[in-house]
Amino acid sequence: MVSINEKVDLVDQARDTTRAVSIYLRSDLSGTVTTLPENRRIKLTGIVGEGIAQIKEPVVGWVQSTYLKMPSSGLQKGKRYRLRDTPELSDGLSGYDIPGVKQNDGPVAKSIVHATDPFNSYIEGGRIFIRVFYTGKAGNERAGYVSQGSAGSVLGAPSSNLEAF
Repeated sequence: MVSINEKVDLVDQARDTTRAVSIYLRSDLSGTVTTLPENRRIKLTGIVGEGIAQIKEPVVGWVQSTYLKMPSSGLQKGKRYRLRDTPELSDGLSGYDIPGVKQNDGPVAKSIVHATDPFNSYIEGGRIFIRVFYTGKAGNERAGYVSQGSAGSVLGAPSSNLEAF
């Protein structure tokens, strides 16, 4: 069973689909309502769970959040970094669509990421998360938050999960 939460900051937020996406009647992803094409704009209700999100436009239903991305308008690719080649990062990093909401996706080990321009970060649980563009484990290019490292780490320095490239 997936834990469902309301994220007030997601209410009425727009996302774009990264591929054809099924819309489901229920949060367990059963009861297909319709399928949306790639690059279709949707609107969130603010109700999310790990790997799922409820939408209210163009129809009410549930989608797999792995196949959603932030609309790219206003964000551009900034400085390049590579995930460090360490045992701790052998499975890559977890990606977060928004602060605190984990995606079923993230950049793979040793992959290249680009910081977003304008730069965006937050601190949670003693870690610094930065917003980056990356190609995820599912093969989709998207923007999301990844752990730069522990609070006090310096982006690109040996204390960071990401090295300057």
